Amino acid sequence: MDTTIMKVFRQVFDRDLVLDAARRVGALQRLRAVHPADFLLAVGSCALGDEERSIATARREFSRLSGFMPEESSFYERFSQGMANLSFHLFLCTLAQANRVQRQAIAKALGLPVRDVRVVDSTQVTLPKSAEPLFPSTNRGYGGIKLTATLSVLQDLICSAHITDARRHDRTVLVLPDDLRGILWLMDRGYADHRLLGQIEDEGGLFLVRLRKASMPKVQKIRSGLAKAHRGKQLTEALPLHGIVDVDASFGIGRWRKRTFRAVAVPRVIEKQGQRELDYVFLATNLPPSISAETIARLYRLRWCIETLFHVLKAVGRFDHLKTASPFVIDVFVTTTLLMLALAQSIAALMRAVQPHADPSVHRILALLIGHLRSLAMLHSFMAGRLLEPTFAQALWREGLNPNPGRPYAYARHAVLDEK
Repeated sequence: MDTTIMKVFRQVFDRDLVLDAARRVGALQRLRAVHPADFLLAVGSCALGDEERSIATARREFSRLSGFMPEESSFYERFSQGMANLSFHLFLCTLAQANRVQRQAIAKALGLPVRDVRVVDSTQVTLPKSAEPLFPSTNRGYGGIKLTATLSVLQDLICSAHITDARRHDRTVLVLPDDLRGILWLMDRGYADHRLLGQIEDEGGLFLVRLRKASMPKVQKIRSGLAKAHRGKQLTEALPLHGIVDVDASFGIGRWRKRTFRAVAVPRVIEKQGQRELDYVFLATNLPPSISAETIARLYRLRWCIETLFHVLKAVGRFDHLKTASPFVIDVFVTTTLLMLALAQSIAALMRAVQPHADPSVHRILALLIGHLRSLAMLHSFMAGRLLEPTFAQALWREGLNPNPGRPYAYARHAVLDEK
């Protein structure tokens, strides 16, 4: 296990490969005392450690990892767009795809040729007021960035990430891959663009998205939850819905075009002013009727895994602790945090490969990774030293597993989780 982890670590932080990539993306013109691989390790340790997130802390971490304290100017000038590009390049290189066994399992469960199930969503991070001119926020008097991520449910790995100002609409940030065939997309209301749904279907993809109230498709065919007399009416909560609603409905695309998709409405109980009321969550999908409406409701619940991802990023990465207005510093810290998260996810995938029934905690693995980062860096650099005792692998199996592996049972109480 130690050897396998070191192989993954070398694939990400190979000094020669990192140096070549740094030159290609413009991260440095000539090599000085600060090697880009050591720099990113120091920023990652700072971004995920216990101290304040600042370039001064990152410089101290560089000294701790390398044994050399660089001049302030030579270290601070490394925070550049080129270094952000390098960090994001390494992040992309770290991403992994679901293996064949997992694809076959999900395809068998759905009865469809599904290659992957992906969740896309975004989260906002508040920045100080000084950052507002470059990163405008929806909160007046503050700056803000929006992180849009796509997560593979099958492997619990990030597939893509984009950083924009907080005012950008979710739909304008989403970039679909070239090949959509066999990919099931789980999306929230921010991506309920009827043109997007048509594009996914036309290119061989599948989707399951929560509808906005403005969608109001017209009912064409009724399977359950609604009397046949309501064909041709707009599907809204004003109709006499009962139980889980399953219909085919016509969706407007632009002014004149129409597309027919399946619509499912799932009941839930909410509290308003201390009173419990029945409410409906409306979903649109192109999954066939052979997949029951109850299964579709459970599938949409998988979207919650990306909320867990964002929680880890904010709890461990603490993006809101960045007290800077420099776009370069923000980009380097955010992309390096994503890089370290992807590395922790890859380690979790290795643990699942060794013990398929294990439940690794990415949150705990991140903490262990930072604690052993100096040992890993020393071994990788062929310097004197060895893994801390106990070894990193032993620590992973003892401390890196989810302490409450049965916790997902709570999600089964609700057909659909409450949304933000």
